[in-house]
Amino acid sequence: MEALKLIDATPFNPLVIKSHYNFNWDELKPICRNLINTAPHQTDLEKNNGKSSSTNPQSPHMIYQFNSFYKWLSPMIEHVIVKEWGYDPKLKYGIVQSWVNVHNKTGVTIEHAHGAAIMAISTYLQLPKDSGFIEYKDPMEYTKNFHQRTSLDWMWKQVPAITGDVLMFPGWLLHRTQPSNSDEERWVLTTNVGIVGIK
Repeated sequence: MEALKLIDATPFNPLVIKSHYNFNWDELKPICRNLINTAPHQTDLEKNNGKSSSTNPQSPHMIYQFNSFYKWLSPMIEHVIVKEWGYDPKLKYGIVQSWVNVHNKTGVTIEHAHGAAIMAISTYLQLPKDSGFIEYKDPMEYTKNFHQRTSLDWMWKQVPAITGDVLMFPGWLLHRTQPSNSDEERWVLTTNVGIVGIK
């Protein structure tokens, strides 16, 4: 008997797109730590042993040590927004904000979205074993609530990753991190992309 073959034929746009970049973490680590330490205050999104540089006026995408990464990332941003998600190709899309987060053991980022950002990008600068992954909330949760589920947390799905993985997703998609269970630090670079002009 021939084995059953199932093919994903969903015709809708992909929500989360993954790529990979090899960072020089030894070079970037002191820069990232300085961004955290010089942030004027912390946000309410980072809990327990989590900290963010999001309030720091100095952003990673404006620091030359990150230039090679953002140069590599730029054509993918354009491709995903226009070709995968169907946004207007006559508009110009660019980075409007970036920051780093660090989580020690039990550190977590709680549920949130990225407001008016067309694309949010989570990049693992350092992802030790057992430090947890990002989780996305099913945008169809209210429709699917008509069906019985086996878990109260059924609408949250993790995306496994490794150090250097880059995750691109719509800014409206709700997400959070799993708490870290590692004694080593988890470092994430976050980037928001928006409309910056007309071509």
